[in-house]
Amino acid sequence: MLNKINTSNLIFTLLTTVTLLTSACGTNPVTKKREFQLVSESQEISMGKQNYGPARQSQGGDYIIDPELTAYVQSVGDKLAAVSDRKLPYEYTVLNDSVPNAWAMPGGKIAFNRGLLYELNSEAELAAVMGHEMVHAAARHGAKSMERGIVMQGAMIAVGIGAQNTDYANLIVGGAQLGAQLATSKYGRDAESEADLYGMQYMKKAGYDPTAAVTLQETFVKLSAGHQSNFIEGLFASHPPSPERVADNKITLAKIGAGGEWGKEIYAQKVAN
Repeated sequence: MLNKINTSNLIFTLLTTVTLLTSACGTNPVTKKREFQLVSESQEISMGKQNYGPARQSQGGDYIIDPELTAYVQSVGDKLAAVSDRKLPYEYTVLNDSVPNAWAMPGGKIAFNRGLLYELNSEAELAAVMGHEMVHAAARHGAKSMERGIVMQGAMIAVGIGAQNTDYANLIVGGAQLGAQLATSKYGRDAESEADLYGMQYMKKAGYDPTAAVTLQETFVKLSAGHQSNFIEGLFASHPPSPERVADNKITLAKIGAGGEWGKEIYAQKVAN
């Protein structure tokens, strides 16, 4: 009798899982590919909204000493958001942290450490990093990482209800309370490649020279080879550079074409303080 009950429960669980997996499919707003989706857009936005503030606070807080610098970064972000594939409530801030780093949360919440801004040499390089981070949010990279975790942990089976159910939505949001963890997520190779590819396309559409994305990655590879500690503990920990990424960026550049604004002078003025 016990075996029959266990077998029935197993069959029910499998059928429930198959049903949820089948019904939880959607189209990626950036790649336009069909994919498994458990986290809705409203849930992404909710997660970002809840965790953006705590994550910023845990990493030095906002860089309030130079509000013009933050306004400048926001203006570059707005240019890229205008040509992005997904219209999210994007926000951009500069953090008072000397470690060179940048990150994006689900829902379009993006942050730059002042330490990274001082290492860049032009507005086009800023746009290259901004475009890359924007794609992470637009292409649901953070959400997809969470979805994989939910399935691996068996949370979907344990809950046994659809993705649109309020209780399930609360489970997802409740499981993402640690903003620092979202901010320091390490993306896989495919996600990094997508962020490079579509980020360069955003740059081109916004009027920037996508060549900056190639030269910036070349610089990062050199710094990585030299084991520059501040980069390794920051940007490289979550966005590891590689010669393969440089090569892929060169292929993308050949397809979309060089040319556009670099903005070296205005960038130097904005970070001078």
